[in-house]
Amino acid sequence: KQRDVAYELLTAIPGVTCTKPAAAMYLFPRLDPEMYPIQDDQQFILDLLLEEKVLLVQGTGFNWHTPDHFRVVFLPNVDDLTEAIHRIARFLENYRKKHGVKV
Repeated sequence: KQRDVAYELLTAIPGVTCTKPAAAMYLFPRLDPEMYPIQDDQQFILDLLLEEKVLLVQGTGFNWHTPDHFRVVFLPNVDDLTEAIHRIARFLENYRKKHGVKV
């Protein structure tokens, strides 16, 4: 259930795409680089943590070569997971506004 909720909420965010895993405990969403012009994904994740109190891991932490992915573990209960993803969505909306990207 948590996987489905996390997948639906994350892919509803503009510019976020993801493959639904069959047997993992995490998602690895991609951020459209046109909408999210991230240069340093470690700083991006730190900013998310400081602003929204949600901790993710940047894609480069898993040897992904471009700063356009992050990892979300979907083990928390549905209510906590929903709240965390709403915070991620708010952060991403503010990021788009700050960087002049309109959706």
